[in-house]
Order: sequence, then structure tokens, then C-alpha cells
Amino acid sequence: MASTTPTVSFGFQLVRIRRAVLAWISLLANAILFVALALVVGVGSAFYVVDNGTRLTTQRTGPWSMWSRSGQRDLDPYTRARYAKLGSLPVSTQIAATWEARYDVEGRRLHSSCEYLIEAEAIDATWFNLVVYDDHGLLIPNSAERHSFTSQTIAANPDGSFFIVLAREARPGNWLPVGGAGRLTLMLTMIEPKPTVAESAALLPSIRRIGCR
Repeated sequence: MASTTPTVSFGFQLVRIRRAVLAWISLLANAILFVALALVVGVGSAFYVVDNGTRLTTQRTGPWSMWSRSGQRDLDPYTRARYAKLGSLPVSTQIAATWEARYDVEGRRLHSSCEYLIEAEAIDATWFNLVVYDDHGLLIPNSAERHSFTSQTIAANPDGSFFIVLAREARPGNWLPVGGAGRLTLMLTMIEPKPTVAESAALLPSIRRIGCR
């Protein structure tokens, strides 16, 4: 009996040490998992804000959004990151306002598998340009080499109103081809826009889905 007591005691010590090691490993794993989740959520939310903005950085009118703090001296870090990502310099919205749309009037993501009708009243600005991009911010290749319409190239009505059709196949009038680009983004840039343009969704183009394949 005397010879087995140290052996049993040593066995209990091993079990206790093993449990302690496993507890530390579990604690360390949980800590690493927490840090990893925090990084993923933090970086993911930062990328989301840079792409979509917040109420503090962007102004939303209908399906359109504009980074309203561009060109100011006290630029917030998200607006700086936004323009760094685009590779462009932030300009005061009184000089050049850039509106972006990724959804139609019903909140559905723009996609090349669908056709869209863009209708607008006369845009009250010195000059404007409406461009369609793919989801990576690249121009969509097409045989017509057509990517945008400006206030000088658009076929407008006598009162200045106009329409544009986004579609894969050619359409009469103002047509922008989208090919098989997938998700789409519209960019509307206005030079010296009137302040009233930013105050009403009715003064910005509407984006209505015609149909999908």
C-alpha cells in the first residue's frame, strides 16, 4: 500500500496540470478568436463605410447618394479614404457634385441582367456627365465604345428633360450598354449645380427597372 500512494498522488498531479494547461489553451484560443472577430468586424465595417458612407458623411436623395463633406478643410478619415480609393481629389460640392446610385427606385441592386429606364428633368447645372460602371468601378467594354452621356452628347427634349436606357442590346435613343457586367453603379457628376438640385429627389434622375431576364 505504501508503494502505491506516491504513484496515485503523482497521477492526480498530472491530471491537475493537464486540466490547467487545457484551461489556458482554451482561454488563449478564446482571446485569439475575440481579437480576430474584432478585426474582421472592424475592418469590414470600415470598408462598408468607405463604400457606402454614413449619415454624417453622405447625403441621400432617392436612390442617389453624395459625399457631402468633400472639399472641406476638416475632412473626416472616411471621406479621405473614399477619395484615396477612387484615386481622385475631393472637390467642393458647390463646384462639382458627384452622385452615385447602386439601386433602383424600389431599392433593388442594379444588375446587367435587367433593363432600366433613367428619366430626368432638365438638370440645373453648368455641365453634367452620367456614367455606368461595373461593381469594381471600371468602365464596361462594348463594341459601341459608349460608356456615358454628357449634357453635350445627350439627345434631350426641347425642355431639357431626357431619358437613358441601360440594356445589353441596343435600344433607340440614349442607350448605355451594360453587357454581362453583373452589378452596376451609376455616377452622375454635375459642374456648378444649383443648390436646389440636392434638395429634392425629383430634380435627380429616377431609375426604374423595366424588366429582367
